[in-house]
Amino acid sequence: MNPNAFHIPVDRRRFFKSMATATAGFSLAGSFAEALTLTPLQTQGPFYPLPDDLPLGKDNDLLYLNDNLTPASGTVTHVTGRVLDANGNPIRNALVELWHADINGEYTYFAGSGRNPAADPNFAGFGQFLTGASGAFRFRTIRAGLYPGRARHFHWGISVPGSGRRVTQTYWAGEPGNASDGILNAIADVDQRNSVILNFTPVPGTTSGEEQTIWDFVTGITPNEPLYPGEGSLVVRGSVVTGPAGGNPRYRLSVPAYAGYSYELYSNPTLADLSWTALPFSLTETGAIDRNIFTATADGTLHLFVEARPVRGFYMVSFRVPGANVGTP
Repeated sequence: MNPNAFHIPVDRRRFFKSMATATAGFSLAGSFAEALTLTPLQTQGPFYPLPDDLPLGKDNDLLYLNDNLTPASGTVTHVTGRVLDANGNPIRNALVELWHADINGEYTYFAGSGRNPAADPNFAGFGQFLTGASGAFRFRTIRAGLYPGRARHFHWGISVPGSGRRVTQTYWAGEPGNASDGILNAIADVDQRNSVILNFTPVPGTTSGEEQTIWDFVTGITPNEPLYPGEGSLVVRGSVVTGPAGGNPRYRLSVPAYAGYSYELYSNPTLADLSWTALPFSLTETGAIDRNIFTATADGTLHLFVEARPVRGFYMVSFRVPGANVGTP
């Protein structure tokens, strides 16, 4: 009962508004649970971006880095799908992360300061989407590049409220490297292995070779809204403060912080059932807004400062347990 593939031709500014249509038609009755195949878990790999490798404007459009007007090189690729439990019920507030190599097989991950200098300077390399009530997600990116020893693949991280984070990978059907890829072929169950080998089809109405696929992440765990400091999120209001001299006022968000926990900030959506939007922030009232994740070094009160006004009067501060935002687990 996968929905038919679709395409909405949009530029970057209109891309995010199109996500309302992306959620239409996503439904699966719990009575079809027996037909669902659980998504196999696979290694995260060594190239999950470190905090200073992440794009400042992290969103679900990897085609552009922050506010750059030049797109990344490569075949534009669209992925839509849902996060479902084993009964086919959609999971709300699941954080879906996507990262992969650029056209030349380079990741943005870099052990030194900043992102990999060899990576495409226009490629975001990492994106995320926080699901709404339908469990649906959507990404625009490029076809992953190849590097020695691996088949062509995407990396995925899915955090389910109160149930931790799961990682897996997806592949391109028909790729000659699939037969020799050790990570793919380590999936013993044939149905599970086939569930992450995806068919990509041409996007109708495009002349540049754009491709698209639909993929659902199916998990056997049940969401559970945790009590803080369990992994999850906090919905908070912002207090208006003066901000830097000659600049715009800012909103201060104050939350209890725990050592080792990583904190991210989102604004609430303007349309029903869309993902929350990630916001960069500052740690001081007048400092540069130059980060989108912060790991606390001690227990106490954490203050985050942002210029973006909340659409409906509140923000969401998401937090990850220690160790959930670093490279190989």
